[in-house]
Amino acid sequence: MQRIGVWVILAAVATMSGCGGSSDAPELVAATGTVTYNDKPISGANVTFVVQGSPLSIGITNAEGKFSMTTGGRPGAPRGDAKVGIAKTAAAAEDRGAMAPEDMRKMQMESKNVTPGVESEIPAKYGNPETSKLVATLDADGSKNDFVFILVD
Repeated sequence: MQRIGVWVILAAVATMSGCGGSSDAPELVAATGTVTYNDKPISGANVTFVVQGSPLSIGITNAEGKFSMTTGGRPGAPRGDAKVGIAKTAAAAEDRGAMAPEDMRKMQMESKNVTPGVESEIPAKYGNPETSKLVATLDADGSKNDFVFILVD
């Protein structure tokens, strides 16, 4: 009986320390980029990368239209082919940044890319990763993961 107890404790310690068990967290690679709309950088746009079978990655553009992706609060995005959504509303970027990733994904997948009563500042077709036709292939070499998204009317 004591041996079983020791093995249970050792297994628990190994799991908590990250040894001996697989982690649900995917390996992330650096992912950055720039978004322009009608040849101008767009500030405060919400960028979403969806790699099948992986958690949602999000980023928000700065005044120069540049963004860096994060996944679950960690820098980077999972490797693979990502469907990309880009949404921009008159709502403050801080409000979108405070939104939980699962709520953001649900909103975009339902094509509800704007807050009710708030108009999109870019064509809504870009907001849903499933229908935007925007893609990014995330390479293991993070230096290759700098994307440019040129949005037009």
